Amino acid sequence: MAFTKINPQVQGNQTESPNLIDGHVCFFLPLQYLSGERTTARSTQIDLSLEDTENENTADAQKGGDISEEDKMEIGMTYMKVFQTREFLENLKTEIIKAKPPNAQDFKDPFVITKQRLIRDLQFCGINSIEDSDSNPSWSEGDDISDLNAKSVKLCYNNIGIFLDFMAEIFKRDSLDNRGCKVIASVNYEFNYPNAFYSSALGQVVFGTGFSMTGWMESDTKPVDDFIGIIGDFVTGIDIVAHELMHAVIQCTVDRGHGLDYKGEPGALSESIADVFAIMTQQWYSFKSDPNWKLEDSDWIIGKTAILPGHPGMGLRSLKEPGKAFEIATKTKVLKDLQIQHYDEYNDNLEVHISSGIPNKAFYEAAKEIGGFSWEKAGQIWYRALIDTGLDKTCLFSNFANSTFKEAVKIGKATGDPDLGKKVQRAWRKVGVQYDTWDD
Repeated sequence: MAFTKINPQVQGNQTESPNLIDGHVCFFLPLQYLSGERTTARSTQIDLSLEDTENENTADAQKGGDISEEDKMEIGMTYMKVFQTREFLENLKTEIIKAKPPNAQDFKDPFVITKQRLIRDLQFCGINSIEDSDSNPSWSEGDDISDLNAKSVKLCYNNIGIFLDFMAEIFKRDSLDNRGCKVIASVNYEFNYPNAFYSSALGQVVFGTGFSMTGWMESDTKPVDDFIGIIGDFVTGIDIVAHELMHAVIQCTVDRGHGLDYKGEPGALSESIADVFAIMTQQWYSFKSDPNWKLEDSDWIIGKTAILPGHPGMGLRSLKEPGKAFEIATKTKVLKDLQIQHYDEYNDNLEVHISSGIPNKAFYEAAKEIGGFSWEKAGQIWYRALIDTGLDKTCLFSNFANSTFKEAVKIGKATGDPDLGKKVQRAWRKVGVQYDTWDD
């Protein structure tokens, strides 16, 4: 895993001498949703400055309405914190830590991992609090959290455990780096911070509380004039926690520890892989909790827990129907899911969370046609493609699609399903992704 504070040496395994790269940061929500970029997000990617954001907030404040000036100032301050956090994280450096490649024995039972979780409560403080870890209360593996008043800490601790159990049971992976590394997370980051992120430079995943604690949102249904006003706690959802942890898996697994470039198709692919494993974790846990649960019971939506009550059935992204995860009316506009689901709509300037709908839809189509639970064959194909040593940080949709096809052929031969490769090909073709050597 790309966590700088973790010793990657286990039982004689050793990485190469680490190099320095730019700090890798992956947010759960695109910054377009926290700015005025919504109307043009499909065709362009604008990098708003803090000055732009402040001007927008001032203009909104002059409109008047039900939200007090004090509350609007609070939203404006949150905007600033979001962009300041991004600027700080992108300037950090990190060491490359490579994952241990699985071997044949890793895919055989029994398989046991030793969880090592460390959860910090930042108590609504910011970046400086993350760096000065001694100033925050923390809980390590084995600590008694049964009577803990800090709800976010308990949720984070348990949800990380669910993801680690899922990866161990289904993919025989030993923690995030396949070496049994410690998993570090911080909760209650900044007051009302409306996002979650993974940072390789900080060596951890970080979760904000959203706006679930603000007085003017007590009814949870009051119309507001911005997307930021409907966002709740990010650590509550198993899927959101799994998504951020999966970014760490991707980072230390792909291209000898470089991960995927966080722009264009590689960046969208990174977001999609994180979403795919997030939905599988969510579905797997539903089945473990209720043996009568069937795949048909899943709505394939992630991020439902991050939307405040009053918007039932909505989430932040849908693998089944990208672009239709949410539609919420505010006082002056209708906020809609911007994801695309076909390559005809793609361009390189799209924000990675938006274009990730294309490979997300491909996984849904593959899982649906292959049948069974998503993690049984479709999930195994995607995992084997992820750990394919041939992938590099510039991997395009078509390259990853071809890797899933090759893995599907291998698994199909081993399981007596000779059409498995064709099923995966058809799924990618439905979203407009084709590889040159595929037969028509």
